[in-house]
Amino acid sequence: MAIEVVVGDSASRLKSLRLSALKDAPYAFGAKYEDELLIEDTQWQERLKNTYWCFVVADGVDIGLLAVDKADKDRNSDCWLSSWWINEDFRGKEIPQLMLEWVVKLSKENQWQIIGLGVWPENLRARSAYKKLGFVEADKPLPSRSKPGQMYLGMYRQVK
Repeated sequence: MAIEVVVGDSASRLKSLRLSALKDAPYAFGAKYEDELLIEDTQWQERLKNTYWCFVVADGVDIGLLAVDKADKDRNSDCWLSSWWINEDFRGKEIPQLMLEWVVKLSKENQWQIIGLGVWPENLRARSAYKKLGFVEADKPLPSRSKPGQMYLGMYRQVK
């Protein structure tokens, strides 16, 4: 198992993995497979420029994805995680810890102290996984940017 930091020439690879994630777990994301399927290659390329991305690779196959952005002021954190997904065949292993180690290293390089992410309140499996990684839930849900009318739960972790 290895983490690969995504570079500028990986747009088609990013698109493929992101679409796999949305198809596998549509309940977990704010985006919809049908919408992201229509995104032009140039927009995927832009996503690579504006966000830190990593893939998890097992035996030459992409099995996981994670995006990290500098957080907006209203996120109550220094960086914000999104698109976190692991292929179902590989869940329940130590892969989330491996991905978090990459985020912590990136955070230290950027002098970020608080890592944040959002999760749908009903996604109990994800909430449990994030808690095992040291994330703490916010006191109350917040309005979603990607799904108007829906609330998400912020979860936060100190960089150590």
